[in-house]
Amino acid sequence: MENMHLRDAQGKPINYVRFSVTDRCNLKCFYCVPEDGICHATQDQMLSMDEIQRTLKILHQLGVRKIRMTGGEPLARRGIGRLIRLASAMGFDDIAMTTNGVLLPKFAGLLRECGLRRVNISLDTLHPERFTHITGVDSFKQVWEGIKAAQENGLHPIKINAVAIKGVNDDEIADFVALTRDHHISVRFIEYMPAGVPEHYNPNQFISVAQMLEQVQERFHIEPLQRETFSTASMYRIIGGQGTFGFISPVSEHFCHSCNRLRITADGKIKTCLFSRHEHDFLHMLRNQSVDDATLAKYFIKVAAAKVAENSDMYAGSRNMTRIGG
Repeated sequence: MENMHLRDAQGKPINYVRFSVTDRCNLKCFYCVPEDGICHATQDQMLSMDEIQRTLKILHQLGVRKIRMTGGEPLARRGIGRLIRLASAMGFDDIAMTTNGVLLPKFAGLLRECGLRRVNISLDTLHPERFTHITGVDSFKQVWEGIKAAQENGLHPIKINAVAIKGVNDDEIADFVALTRDHHISVRFIEYMPAGVPEHYNPNQFISVAQMLEQVQERFHIEPLQRETFSTASMYRIIGGQGTFGFISPVSEHFCHSCNRLRITADGKIKTCLFSRHEHDFLHMLRNQSVDDATLAKYFIKVAAAKVAENSDMYAGSRNMTRIGG
């Protein structure tokens, strides 16, 4: 597979994969999990650890250098430490994880030891009671302890992802930003979008990046930072602050032109875009003994080449976020 690389329809390199290792989660956030629950994949329908390892090996050979473990909640997947250790041994430049943080107090040290370098922690509120309302679980204390455990074990930089929802937590935007004044933390606000439970999406609860930024500027003197190549976030910092904050705008301002990623679901599907209804099934190929790694690599190349410049149909997603991978 020498000199074989993933490129999208415009020829842009695809070197970042968000890999969901489970569709199970220990939280029930109202914008992510439907009221009637989720039909989880059975164990036989899920990628096994050996199948994930084989897929990661092929992706690395195809030029992927950044892997982010997602879920569901990735720490709910048995053997996650072993998986990170295997990925680290393959030579990926960047191995990260998106987690809700509930299990981080228990796993932070092990994750760092196995080769994880940094974490994104999903946290939509700084108020314990509101946390329970949003997630359906009384686990705010564990998440906060998880943030501290990540810091203590050198999982840097720590990024906090907050979905901003009008009437739910938009009054906390400046409070989140205040965390970056005295701490080496990066907070990123994500626009509320209909990708999780689109049938219950309320557009009246949407708050744009421009509106969020206006709130921040009313309280702090801030300055913009240079946007990194392929970054999905516009970044800022409080003048004199230790950390940074930013905004991800999947609704008000698409960033398709800078997207360099694919998503792989826990049940062996490739998604070229979060909002794409179409999925590319490679699980059956993995389990076909006559299909070798070179054939699988060519399939990944073909799928990547079909990744279009923009997919703006946010209501088209066939899954909720727990089953896609955050």
